[in-house]
Amino acid sequence: QELFQAAYANTRELLPPVVVDMKDVSRAILKRQGMPDEMIEEGVSYMPSGIMYVISNSVGANGAVSMLYEDELQKLAEKVGSDLYILPSSLHEVIVVPSHLGELEQLADMVHEVNMTAVDLEERLSNQVYHYDKELRRFSIATNNPNKLIESHVTEPQMIYETGRSR
Repeated sequence: QELFQAAYANTRELLPPVVVDMKDVSRAILKRQGMPDEMIEEGVSYMPSGIMYVISNSVGANGAVSMLYEDELQKLAEKVGSDLYILPSSLHEVIVVPSHLGELEQLADMVHEVNMTAVDLEERLSNQVYHYDKELRRFSIATNNPNKLIESHVTEPQMIYETGRSR
């Protein structure tokens, strides 16, 4: 317990969590690719603000763990006035949407599709969608998508528990 508390505090201090609007993330990516500012603004002008957020850490590497910092989720939930759905994007970040703006099954299908087509196997986290309840301040798994195949590997093996009794 002591080791966990120290790791939790140190990780948070050394690599603080960052919550960024997806529109700003897109703008930064286009700028890094050398796109002129006028084209960037035109490109992101169609994107609404306050719909999707990215949670990572200050360096953008191995930042998905930042979704476990409850105070960041609570601040975001209060800002958008809603519970949240958390979509594992990769081990580097997660995407968060207000729960009133997304249908759970469509979001689960989207996570699965992106995992299958755009995320390297070594960087995949889960095919599950997570839920953050802002009133209860509780984080939980919202979907049940076991045994999804990725390049013929079972990513989440079926859980079977033995009772220890012989049959």
